[in-house]
Amino acid sequence: MKKIVRLTESELTHLVKQVINEEEENYDIAQTVIDTEAFTDEDIPEECKENPKMSKVDIITGCIGSITKKSTSLTSALTALTGLLDKAKSESSSMTESRRRRYRNY
Repeated sequence: MKKIVRLTESELTHLVKQVINEEEENYDIAQTVIDTEAFTDEDIPEECKENPKMSKVDIITGCIGSITKKSTSLTSALTALTGLLDKAKSESSSMTESRRRRYRNY
């Protein structure tokens, strides 16, 4: 069964403002970044923090750029560390093999 509800313009305006305010309250960019467990409170990039002079879209875009830059740096560091690990393993196994040969000769 349909109901007809009559609203005045001011009631409608008030209702729309309420909905907009509720949406903005649930729009916490920094908390979203923390919830991913990739950052702690202290590690959140400045671009991800609220700035009243910037729009939400600009804040999110800046946050994405900052995190992407950090991700690229971390990927490079991981690649370099993996290379060092492989080199260390290779040297370790060759040293072990060299010791085995030395003990066999005695």
